[in-house]
Amino acid sequence: MILRGFGIALLCAVCLPLVARANPEPPATYDARVTGMGGVSVATVDSAAALFHNPAQLDRIERFAVTAVATSLLVNLRAPFAGPGTEEESGLIYAPLLFFGAVGRVHERVSLGAGAYVYTGFGGGFPTVECITYGDPSACGSATEPNVVYDPPVAEEVTLFIAELAVPIQVTLIPEVLSAGVTLRMPYGRQAVNATQEALGAWSQAEQSLDGFGVPGVLLGLSYRPIPALTIAAAYRSKVWVDMEGTTSVPFAGETLEIPTSTRWYVPHAFRFGLAYTTWRDRLTLTGEFRVQLHREANRLQRFDLEPDAALARLVPDTEARFDWGNVFFGGVAAEVWVLPRFPVRVGLTVANSASDPNTMTPFSPPPGVMIGAYGGAGVRLGGLEVDFAFGWGGGPAYDKKDNGDLCTPASERTRRDGAGQILTASGGCAGSYDVDSWFMSLSVTYRVGHAPEPAEPLLPISQPAEPTSEPVEPVEPVAAEPVAEPTSEPAEPVAAEPTEASGGVVEDAPGPTLGTDG
Repeated sequence: MILRGFGIALLCAVCLPLVARANPEPPATYDARVTGMGGVSVATVDSAAALFHNPAQLDRIERFAVTAVATSLLVNLRAPFAGPGTEEESGLIYAPLLFFGAVGRVHERVSLGAGAYVYTGFGGGFPTVECITYGDPSACGSATEPNVVYDPPVAEEVTLFIAELAVPIQVTLIPEVLSAGVTLRMPYGRQAVNATQEALGAWSQAEQSLDGFGVPGVLLGLSYRPIPALTIAAAYRSKVWVDMEGTTSVPFAGETLEIPTSTRWYVPHAFRFGLAYTTWRDRLTLTGEFRVQLHREANRLQRFDLEPDAALARLVPDTEARFDWGNVFFGGVAAEVWVLPRFPVRVGLTVANSASDPNTMTPFSPPPGVMIGAYGGAGVRLGGLEVDFAFGWGGGPAYDKKDNGDLCTPASERTRRDGAGQILTASGGCAGSYDVDSWFMSLSVTYRVGHAPEPAEPLLPISQPAEPTSEPVEPVEPVAAEPVAEPTSEPAEPVAAEPTEASGGVVEDAPGPTLGTDG
């Protein structure tokens, strides 16, 4: 029976990736131009990163483009492990999010490419946990209430990332008007955990390591330009899942017990709609986007199947991590302005709701409520080379949970029979204050062959006054123009010339006046 409490550790393994943002997916990742605009990109992305957002936008690549991106995610958590007043700070946790993609035009209407990227990634946790209880700080050190006190403090840590290999195909249906695209996606996931679990009053730390591939999925995109200045775009991402297998290690009878473990992680359906309008002689782009992620259907719970030796099978329950997440609704607006022909500047603002449920959240979950984000960035264009950088912040008000939920109870009260076996529902929803802040920093480099045209107009007015000089200017005397004879429709009368000695007294007809010359 000592292994019943696996659920707490396993729940940490799947919840920790959520802490970095207002919902379980990072809103602004690839490329740095996208990050600087808060992830508002479905109608504006114009690099190889379009294979991640909207493959129809790959028609913006004239011949060939390759993009590399490094986005750094820094997260600070604050959450209780033993009820109100015992909140712990995680300190800044670093997670690298990487992207590499290349796309080339194989026909005037068709583009192909390939890419790889980290869909979501996280590594870290709380380094100095001293006491763990079920939402009651007075239970720390109690001989009768479930609790554990660590001296010295211990770390509760998790590492998880989901990566994807992607192959995009883009087709131009009507040149400069209508484009469609599809990205084929192959997911891969890995997670590792070192976290405390309770087994009928006894507490210990369990370790877990799982990885595996998932079923392929697709990303469909469409971009429509009714006029050159306006883009209307939409994208749909299909639901995929990643099957991960590995082991869970727990102390047992003075030894370490290795138990084969498997689970499945879901990435939900998602829809994106956006538009972008370019004005001010192509110097200014204004864009907006609305996004829906269907977590309610995909992330109701996650089950972990444990397969110990036959002698321990009756003692080791399978584990369920209840999420009961809600759907996420995301909205954002952004702008890009070319302050100089080769130097764009960008800003973005976003708002989204958290997927978390107050009755199932853990110290590793984002708090319920509304989260906002503010982003900015800039870039430089040097022929076919584009270098961009961006930064951003996301967060919201702390969530104060006053009472313990139904799952904030000892493991014995969360275990139920399932046929011949047992299922343990993981703990969550304990009272206390929950908060998270996240920071994004992104750097990307894109190289194009047949690069996209830049705004040709300088930002300054075309006609400008002459610069004042310190030298006095000599006045110029006006010169009177000689009058020019006006042409007439009547033939000119011949002018009689006086006879001269040179003509021998013979009078000759003088030629008439010629237009534009002296007579």
